[in-house]
Amino acid sequence: MLKNIFYPTQQNAYIWLSSIYLLFILYLGKISPITVLFAYFIETVVIGIFNALKMFWSIRYGNHKARGYWLIIFFLFHYCFFIGIQSVFGFSLFRMETNSIFKEPFQIIENYKIILELEEMKYAFPAIVFTHLGKFFSDFIKNEKYKKFLPNEIMFKPYLRIFIQQFVVILSFFFLFLGKAGGIAAILLILFRWIIDLFFEAIKENSLLLDILSKKLANKKTSKEEIKKQLMHLTE
Repeated sequence: MLKNIFYPTQQNAYIWLSSIYLLFILYLGKISPITVLFAYFIETVVIGIFNALKMFWSIRYGNHKARGYWLIIFFLFHYCFFIGIQSVFGFSLFRMETNSIFKEPFQIIENYKIILELEEMKYAFPAIVFTHLGKFFSDFIKNEKYKKFLPNEIMFKPYLRIFIQQFVVILSFFFLFLGKAGGIAAILLILFRWIIDLFFEAIKENSLLLDILSKKLANKKTSKEEIKKQLMHLTE
């Protein structure tokens, strides 16, 4: 089963390349450990943009026009509200650091602007965008998932991934600032995200991993096929 998760393929190549690139520029000193943390923190915004794009593709090219484009507006509204809450919490944590570069936690836009204007972000941020761009084209477009998922199904897909991501970022924060083990924390953050992304990517239609997990999770109330559908929805 591990081979099905970690073996490099054309479909998960962007995950491998992005992770190796981040580790390499971290090793070269082009980015600092805190920049890695900020890059993954701001990834929440990137996830939302690509999710809205997937909804648009589903409506425009998947013949799912019954609910209309207003769903994208609704998604952006509640997603921005969600980002606002988690951003205030995140920036409150970051301000615990003695030489914090951030303004008040509620100045969300200004704080995100500070992150994007950091010199080292020009090396780290493209890797984050590349990961989602790769998944969008190699998985969502290539496998025509816009025909399989309804816009209202796509709308709630980012939240599981974001919950896991923000938990790891917060955990890394305590290693970075309180444990003073910045380099180790950054490497662990990259590696953990690499494992999670590969695991999610391996759970695809007709995959061995999906079949194994659905067999183990199936019960009298929920069939194997229903479990498969739920897993595909959660890991999209």
